[in-house]
Amino acid sequence: MKPNPAAIAWYVEDAQRLLEDQQRRSESLKTRGGQIAGFGAAVLALIGGNAVTILGAVEGPVRVVAGLSLLAALVSLAVTVSVAVWGVSTPKQFVDLAAGEITVYASDRFLEEPDLWRVQLRSLHGLERATRKAQEDGNSAAVAIRVSLRAFLGGLVFSLVSLGTLILGLM
Repeated sequence: MKPNPAAIAWYVEDAQRLLEDQQRRSESLKTRGGQIAGFGAAVLALIGGNAVTILGAVEGPVRVVAGLSLLAALVSLAVTVSVAVWGVSTPKQFVDLAAGEITVYASDRFLEEPDLWRVQLRSLHGLERATRKAQEDGNSAAVAIRVSLRAFLGGLVFSLVSLGTLILGLM
């Protein structure tokens, strides 16, 4: 039984669409990770720049609580930035699909191929590899975003505890 060329062409077209969807998802996650890293770094700079002033305003047990809260906030925010940059924003290796496939298609073997579906099947296999890689990159970026968001929220909570302690200590 001979393969259905129209069906194979549709499979290739659908696989290209799926690859594009995964690539858009991965790019969106990278943007989100960059935003989280930026916000985390900004809050980290604010806390770090004002730590001495905050701790100098109170004494005794209030100072200890505020100091420990600030330290926990700084660690949480450092984790936020590190995970977001390392897990999301670092460049990932991409499957060498386009250039390699074009080189092969320009060879005599494929230029003289009477059955286009054979070439399309090769494309389908390449698209599968590229889609799987884009999906894996997107999934690892999603995990890094989830971890960095939790660390960011933890840093904010510790910052609020420190601020609340400072306000109560000054009353």
